[in-house]
Amino acid sequence: MNDDKGKILLATAAGLGLGIVTGILLAPDNGLATRNGLKKSLTKAGDDIERTVKRWMDSLEKSDTTGAGSSLIMRGSWDDVKGQLKQNYADLTDDDLTYVEGKEDELFGRLQRKLGKTKDDIVRLISDL
Repeated sequence: MNDDKGKILLATAAGLGLGIVTGILLAPDNGLATRNGLKKSLTKAGDDIERTVKRWMDSLEKSDTTGAGSSLIMRGSWDDVKGQLKQNYADLTDDDLTYVEGKEDELFGRLQRKLGKTKDDIVRLISDL
């Protein structure tokens, strides 16, 4: 079932990309107007994808496919989140907050040990920032 959702997301992203490329190729406007239109389209597409992924994650949580609060959604950069965490928890160091893509569990483990919270608590904490 998750594989089907991944295929749907991939097809949606591919369709959006194809639509954007087609729009650029057929655009009668000058370069500035085309770039502004493209920027607006990409922003809308990004917002649409974010809403779709959030709906899917919410439905997975409600169906107990994933645990409650297991989806991590961050707004802003990791540097912004790190800064906020350091402000809220003065004993956190840069080493504690080192993020390596694909090794999120290591980050969660360090934060669990340092803050004495569960993984779900940490996911919610980061998502709330």
